[in-house]
Amino acid sequence: MNNPSTKRFTREIKAWVSYDLGNSAFATTVVAAFFPIFYNQYWASNIDSVVSAQYLSWTLVISNLTLLFTAPLIGALTDISKTTKKLFISMVVISIICVALLYTLEAGSWLYALVFFGIANYFFSASNVLYDKILVQIASPDLFSKISGYGFAWGYFGGGFLFLVNALMSLYPQLFGLESQAEAIRWSFITVSVWWSIFLIPLAITYEDKTTKVIKNNLFLSSFKNIFTTLKSISKYRNAFIFLLAFFLFIDGVHTVMALASTFALNLGLESSSIIIALLLVQFIAFPSTLMWSYVGEKYSDKFVINFSIFIYIGIIIFTFFLTSATQFYVLAGLVGFVQGGIQGSSRGLFAKLIPPEKAGEFFGIFNTFGKAGAFIGPALVGIFLVAFNNVRISLLPILILFILGLLVLYFVETDEVI
Repeated sequence: MNNPSTKRFTREIKAWVSYDLGNSAFATTVVAAFFPIFYNQYWASNIDSVVSAQYLSWTLVISNLTLLFTAPLIGALTDISKTTKKLFISMVVISIICVALLYTLEAGSWLYALVFFGIANYFFSASNVLYDKILVQIASPDLFSKISGYGFAWGYFGGGFLFLVNALMSLYPQLFGLESQAEAIRWSFITVSVWWSIFLIPLAITYEDKTTKVIKNNLFLSSFKNIFTTLKSISKYRNAFIFLLAFFLFIDGVHTVMALASTFALNLGLESSSIIIALLLVQFIAFPSTLMWSYVGEKYSDKFVINFSIFIYIGIIIFTFFLTSATQFYVLAGLVGFVQGGIQGSSRGLFAKLIPPEKAGEFFGIFNTFGKAGAFIGPALVGIFLVAFNNVRISLLPILILFILGLLVLYFVETDEVI
């Protein structure tokens, strides 16, 4: 439920933005960097590298596919039971604990590592569905794009800052009183849990559920009815439906690039130190770039930002077929950082312009389902291509197809923007 009087950055909004500084550490240090590196070189060092990459891809598939079927229920359930805050905090805490448990695993414990990572990834994504829903409850529609842009931008800064500390720990462990790079990386999982917990506290204190309609009986039945009602209403709005289809395709490509970039680079023979530097470039280039694209999208056209970003991603995937050096990987990392926040922020901004204001909560629930749960196709196709061709470069072809299909579908979305 929106509060029309919310025209400024309240304590709740500031706490909402600051939380992104915390949870982005998981996406950066854990998902994009140290988990795939440590998994490949430590936990799964006793199995073939291509096989271990397959296992990681399928772990992402299972985690994201589970989210696909549960996210709508989570959103609908919290709409009618006033449990958004309680469920949000519970999910975040479970994810935080699973990340911390990675510290306890010894070399060769690849199965336990995948289990803890899969659980953490699921609850991280599920909690983000509620996190985005909270934005709808604490701010007025005219502030959605601006606040969400601030969240993405400061998330990149916060995640990048902690990752810089973690990277220094791994590159110079003795400076931090650690014996080896392996010990430093293990401790990085603890720092993520602590950092994430700290930035959860302000939102946990300031936010209160805004749900007014509370149903106490037959919660699950009522939730399913709400889901079907929302899905039926989406079909009445052609542009919103077409955009969701395009978004499902191209954002899946974005998420797959984020999740599997480190694994790809390692299998090409790049050093882990080169990957860490590249990921730092992504974070600190993304911070100002996201703010810039937020301005471009608001002033000119969100659709232009998305189209431009997709073309850059297509170029990135094509260039990976010829990638041979760390310097080239740095260039690709810079390009990803330049457009990654823009495509995320403008997608949310454009969707907000295509939906009826009175149904914003319901539509954003479906939007988050497509965005967070749609990330199973890419990893699944990569895993299939790895099995079929046993070649890391060829395995990226499906991602290229996802971006092209997303671009084609997006063409049919009609807007009042000047492209």
